[in-house]
Amino acid sequence: MKVAPDRREAMRSMFLASLGFLARENLSAGATAFNDDAGRVNFDGVRSRIQQAIGQGDATGVAVAVVKGGRIVWEEGFGWANQEAGIKASPHTPFSLASITKPFTATTIMTLVAEGRLALDEPANRYLSGCQLVGTDRNVEAASVRLLGAHASGLPGIFESYGSEEQRFVPSPQALLQAYGRLAYPPATVYEYSNLGFAALNAIALDLTQTELGTLMQRRVLAPLGLNNSFFGADAVRAKEAALRYDASGCLIPHYTTSTPASGGLYASAHDLARFALFNMREGAKGHGAILNKQKVKEMHRPVFTGPSGVATTFGWFRSHTTSGIPFLFKSGGDPGVANRMCFVPSKDLACVVVTNRSNGWELACSACDEVLMNYLPEWRRPVEDCDSPSKPFIATPAWRGRWQGLLEGGGVNMPVNLNFESNEAATMAIGTGQAQEVTALRSEGEACTGLSTGRIDAPDTVRTGAKTLQVKLIPHGNRLLGRVFDIAGGPNIKNVRLPFVLTLSRR
Repeated sequence: MKVAPDRREAMRSMFLASLGFLARENLSAGATAFNDDAGRVNFDGVRSRIQQAIGQGDATGVAVAVVKGGRIVWEEGFGWANQEAGIKASPHTPFSLASITKPFTATTIMTLVAEGRLALDEPANRYLSGCQLVGTDRNVEAASVRLLGAHASGLPGIFESYGSEEQRFVPSPQALLQAYGRLAYPPATVYEYSNLGFAALNAIALDLTQTELGTLMQRRVLAPLGLNNSFFGADAVRAKEAALRYDASGCLIPHYTTSTPASGGLYASAHDLARFALFNMREGAKGHGAILNKQKVKEMHRPVFTGPSGVATTFGWFRSHTTSGIPFLFKSGGDPGVANRMCFVPSKDLACVVVTNRSNGWELACSACDEVLMNYLPEWRRPVEDCDSPSKPFIATPAWRGRWQGLLEGGGVNMPVNLNFESNEAATMAIGTGQAQEVTALRSEGEACTGLSTGRIDAPDTVRTGAKTLQVKLIPHGNRLLGRVFDIAGGPNIKNVRLPFVLTLSRR
């Protein structure tokens, strides 16, 4: 008898949950500690740093967890999860993770790989029905599942947030890909941080299992690993337990969701993130959550795209090395009201997690994490989560100089574009029937040219959001220029939007 996908998922979840119960028996119960087991390291300096930031009004809520030697040696909450209601933050308070969701999505996908239901190096379109990626001569068959999770598939980035009154506008993963799932670059040639790639992973999981990602993640990852204070943001009941989000001035940010929940929709506590680090460091070993074997965990950690700095993307993580060459993995999460850091060093059985609910918490989260890790590894240096080439002044070589024309596509539009590079500092761009506008802030990033402009893109989403600031990135490819234009509205600490449109230009 054929078992329906939802029923099969539920049966599998019950079995793995029993394994998670056994795993929970072997891990810290969550009691706060201030020293590692040998008494070599104390965390008073980090505690003072966090308490001072909260006392000065520079932070609202913070939670920390540190893993060493297979157990949680310190976890503590500071400040407020909900300042208005007087609810304190604890190591078991769920915080919005923003982009630290991505490794959880990748892990969920990897459980399907382990079952033989998909392969990381097969074309993504093999597993996408009804919302296939569009190549526009950019070799879409080379856009593999692995590259989607490593920000190197050729898909551009995307971001849009929605308030409670805008939920009717939130697209499904399939609708989002139908609108914006066009390759901006040839696969595996350009790094661009891409939430859209994780929307494609979401659509693949939905096609294969007919199960929403939040439910699938709960059954396959969260419950089996015993992550009891973790849930997908679509769970409105559980969301009431979570830390609220605050802007840089400490003002409450109204609840919002985003267009790509697979890239940023998870909530989790510092305690649960520490447990997730244990799972990753012990590489799926029995007793720490038997959802994946050692080989599959290593496959997620394997470098995929390495930037000039030596930082590499993996399937869901970023990977770097200490100054002495010790490899480690890390991920940050940042949205309005969110600034988080998670790092782990498998060979040292060492991890640190810092989560905050404040837009300007980035430096606090990173510095606290750095201080903890340097206590154990003096050679630790803060990694930069970026595989781009360094930004340099643009030089308008003959390969760039002159007039170009072509098309801007995506979001339901197909508009003519004219671009003119006159000098190192002077360029103009005209979209549709609009007048040519200056392209400012011209810079080079490796082979790419970036710049800023203004203009009107007559797509439904840009009209609805009022996006008018254009951020351009182009690369030379043969006798053409290929890339994207982000149409941007808002700012990083408030409701904002970044919509991608693909550019293909030839010489006039």
